Amino acid sequence: MSALTKAALICGSGSMIILISILINLPFFVQIILLLCGLTVSVYGVFLLVKMVTHPVEKTSIASADEKTINPTKKKKKPSSTL
Repeated sequence: MSALTKAALICGSGSMIILISILINLPFFVQIILLLCGLTVSVYGVFLLVKMVTHPVEKTSIASADEKTINPTKKKKKPSSTL
């Protein structure tokens, strides 16, 4: 899984924690704890996204891997002798 996918899933899971804490009828203290946890997870996901934008990972090109392939040597055919 790519880093972008992981960061997006982290942001989404934080948002889902916040949504669930609002929709489910829980005691006030538990709702506040879930809201703070969801906010923390969402902020961490945004931090990962910003980190990816400011410091992108360099990828190796596929063309360089193709250039490194070994070309097979051609075999010379033996002349067939007719008897």
